[in-house]
Amino acid sequence: MRLPKVIFLDFDGVICESCEIKNQAYYNSYIKFGPEIAQKALDYHLMHGGVSRVKLFPILHKMYLGREITKEEHEEMCKNFTSMVEENVVKAELTKGCEQFLAKYCDQILFFVSSGTPQDEMRRIVEKKHLNKYFKSVLGSPDTKETHINKVLSEYNISKEDALFIGDATTDRDAAKNTGIHFIARLSQDSILQKEKFTINDFTEIEKTLKLIFC
Repeated sequence: MRLPKVIFLDFDGVICESCEIKNQAYYNSYIKFGPEIAQKALDYHLMHGGVSRVKLFPILHKMYLGREITKEEHEEMCKNFTSMVEENVVKAELTKGCEQFLAKYCDQILFFVSSGTPQDEMRRIVEKKHLNKYFKSVLGSPDTKETHINKVLSEYNISKEDALFIGDATTDRDAAKNTGIHFIARLSQDSILQKEKFTINDFTEIEKTLKLIFC
């Protein structure tokens, strides 16, 4: 099997079974405005998974509260969100087969985390979960996933045909599509990526799927 030269992996829902933690945090962030607003905020997040909370809070305020978010409110909400999720994500289980896959191929493939989570927070989480040794770098917001991809391909002189993104959200799929690299969807029970050409339920299926792409 020909291997890709670089693989970008989203974190929540791909490397780690932590999506529900983030989902609950979005709901809790808006519950003070009532359960109806909180549910709308959660539903929007679910439809646009992978978008940074830094970008999402202003959108949610404008859409569902009908006003701009203040600088102070934005900073406080981001701070509270981090306090709600970080340690719980550290404790969350890794996706089945993921660490075994990373350990097997980290000497042959350049692995990068590409997440919408603020970069400093994402790097703390990866370090606390003792996963640093597998990754060339851990990339997060404010840079977009498209920016992550383009920078890495340019820096390491890697062709699009030799690059792959593994993600569980439309933002992951769109980042791969817009940069012209391969994409594998990691499916969850309520995934909206069921119709993607290449999918996995967990990393016990990844090698079989790689063979279909990099034959």
